[in-house]
Amino acid sequence: MTYVLDRIDPKHPSREDLCELLDELRRMKRTDVKTVDPSTLVDVRDVKVKTDLPPFERTIDYLRQVRNPYCYLVGKVVVKVNFLGEKSINDCIMAATYGGGTSDPDLPRWSPKGGTKS
Repeated sequence: MTYVLDRIDPKHPSREDLCELLDELRRMKRTDVKTVDPSTLVDVRDVKVKTDLPPFERTIDYLRQVRNPYCYLVGKVVVKVNFLGEKSINDCIMAATYGGGTSDPDLPRWSPKGGTKS
């Protein structure tokens, strides 16, 4: 099976690709931090958000870079992310990539010229 993010067209995603992406994200959510091979994970410090892209393209680019938004590395530490409450992973990814999708005042917001603002 080809990883859906390797073939999805972020400008014109098909319904089938979006459904497969949702299934893939659900599978990633079940990653077991105790058994995952750290060599298969991405160090989130190497992920660069391209703020010049439109929101959906930016999200796809972020997902392509991080590979698994639920489990990644920070240095040599494996991090497993769980989302509780009313916020979905979509809200959290949108907030992380372009400061949208959530009204949480504690989350950083991306300014149009890059960087963050409070």
